[in-house]
Amino acid sequence: MSTASAHDASPADRPRITVEGFRLTLRTRLALTYAGLLTLAGALMMLVVYIVVGFLPTYAFSTPATAVTPTSEITRQSEVGIDSTAAVPGFVLTSSSDVQTLILVIAVILLVLLACGGGWAGWTLAGRMLRPLQEVNAAAHRAARGHLDHRIVLTGPRDELTDLADTFDEMLDGLERSFGTYRRFAANASHELRTPLATTRAMLDVALAGADPGERPLLERLRETNERSIDTVEALLDLSEVEASTTEHGIVALEQVATYVLTDAAPEADDAGVRIDYRLSAAAVAGDGALLRHLVSNLVLNGIRHNHVGGWLTVTTSQRPGHGAELRVANSGALVSEADLETLTDPFFRARGRSADSTSRGRGLGLSIVKAIADRHGATLEFEARSEGGLVTVVTFPRAPE
Repeated sequence: MSTASAHDASPADRPRITVEGFRLTLRTRLALTYAGLLTLAGALMMLVVYIVVGFLPTYAFSTPATAVTPTSEITRQSEVGIDSTAAVPGFVLTSSSDVQTLILVIAVILLVLLACGGGWAGWTLAGRMLRPLQEVNAAAHRAARGHLDHRIVLTGPRDELTDLADTFDEMLDGLERSFGTYRRFAANASHELRTPLATTRAMLDVALAGADPGERPLLERLRETNERSIDTVEALLDLSEVEASTTEHGIVALEQVATYVLTDAAPEADDAGVRIDYRLSAAAVAGDGALLRHLVSNLVLNGIRHNHVGGWLTVTTSQRPGHGAELRVANSGALVSEADLETLTDPFFRARGRSADSTSRGRGLGLSIVKAIADRHGATLEFEARSEGGLVTVVTFPRAPE
């Protein structure tokens, strides 16, 4: 049995420094490092002083039992620079060990002050040094949600952090150009295909109106194939529009959106012999109502069209306490392998393969659109294959602002 090395592990699997379940941030570790080094330096300095004092020559110290100090003794103490009564109020030095004890007490107090002051200074300095990394992190989060128009434009002295920010901005420029080219191509190609497909539909309708009985099956099959091509083109346009859109974050009642979608999908579910159950609780989402309706519609239609006669579909909306809204769509159907779960959102993917029956209503783009809309709203999309067959889809949205 072979084991993966630390370099092969994914970032999420690598161990992190934690204290009782709390992850130490880089700022905290830098502050602790500064404070530790400062305290260690102070401790070494105090240790050197403590050892040196221990090797000093022995001088005559006054004793607490002496009520009156002779004039000659005071003169001798003044000559060597020792004031046994003025070192610390209430603390009379009687020997060199008392001096060491006094130094030790003062050292402990100073070390505590050094540790506290060093920790505060380290925390402040680390915060200032790491502030540019927070801006890079925020830009990375925006880019992960599909917003590639944000730039860091970090100012300040030329160092490793400004180089990192400039490189990140260059990467965003390249990604924005690449995605823009892809979206324009998809949109332009879809628009170009729309007209000939619509013309083909009209020609087939005319041919069907005057066709002989023997020609009708072929013409009907051609029309079904043409309709499927039109649906695919429409789906590509929807996908390009979703990816290019800027989400307007209003407060949307997800349960109302699901109600509208289920009402529209009821006739198709009846024709397919699929029973629809729903449990719709109040769930607020910050996002675009039209896009959210598109998301719910694609999930519901996907559950109906990839089902079987006598199957079922369940739609649930809920508000998780302390978290955001959750949409759960579960349906019966054919078995879905665990390997397919990772590729369900790939364009034109179907669980039974990319080549499907030409008359199938599934376009292979529904879940790609769902993924794009979920990313636009900062939501997480999860799939779970049911052991009895079918799929469970869960969309978890961020908490809506109050």
